[in-house]
Amino acid sequence: MLSVTALSEMFGGDSPTLREALSGIAGSTSLACWIVLLLPQLVEQWKYKSAEGISIEFIALWFLGDVANLIGALWANLLPQVILLAIWYCLADFLIGFSYYYYTYIYPKHHRHHHLHLNSTHSHRSGSVTIDETSALVNRRHSSRSRRRSSIEVQVLSDNRKHIFTNIVLPVLFVLLAGASGYFFSGETTHHTPGDGDDLPHEKIQLGPQILGYISATLYLTARLPQIYQNYVKKSCKGLSLLFFIFSTVGNLTYSLQIVLYRSDWEYVILNLSWLLGSFGTVFEDSFIFFQFWLYRNNDNPDVYISDGDEPAV
Repeated sequence: MLSVTALSEMFGGDSPTLREALSGIAGSTSLACWIVLLLPQLVEQWKYKSAEGISIEFIALWFLGDVANLIGALWANLLPQVILLAIWYCLADFLIGFSYYYYTYIYPKHHRHHHLHLNSTHSHRSGSVTIDETSALVNRRHSSRSRRRSSIEVQVLSDNRKHIFTNIVLPVLFVLLAGASGYFFSGETTHHTPGDGDDLPHEKIQLGPQILGYISATLYLTARLPQIYQNYVKKSCKGLSLLFFIFSTVGNLTYSLQIVLYRSDWEYVILNLSWLLGSFGTVFEDSFIFFQFWLYRNNDNPDVYISDGDEPAV
């Protein structure tokens, strides 16, 4: 997530130079990604009425990282906007945690009787099919299977392309545009020409917030590991939102750009080193999760393959 130091500078400061303006655009884009980051995962859990896809250890470690981030913002006495954003991180984590608890412990109890009733009705109807009817169905399915395979595969490919564009590409473009536009509407786009006597501002490194920064970065890094392991064990990423990890990657990359474009002197890099390490580290780990999405893509979409039945399996 965003460094509390960099966020403080984003929300307040002098008129930027061109380099600082590019840094501000990157920072504003990163901020937009963090604001909507967890929403796709909440939608994913609501859609499947399940939280089995996400690791509870991932949620817990992510939450602890955001708590450390909030404490660091309060400790450093940063701007109210920065503190409010850190509070939003924790609130979003709470919503994810509540969603996990609800769909793991509460929802199954309330819907168990309903599912048992449906299964009983389905079994009764299935048992009423005679042997002659079954034989006729098998022969008919065998003769039409090759025709259906070609048409369904074409339809599935078309549907997948539409799904990627509407559910992935459009939301990402919208957030990127909103983030960049946010910078230009923030009133910080006036060009600043430094004089001969201008020097880079000196940052006083506060030990407490720095320690919390490294703790937070470590928690963000370790949070990915149980999720990667769970995906490997299940051979599936079903229940995880790909958009969530895309926003995370874009947010971390644009945040890193914000730092290196704003200032590249050693003092400033050291001040934000924990957040740079955390950002690049999580991008590296997210690349493994993207690979798992690709590797287990057929396992996660059982409704795509052609069944031996008269209709595609759903």
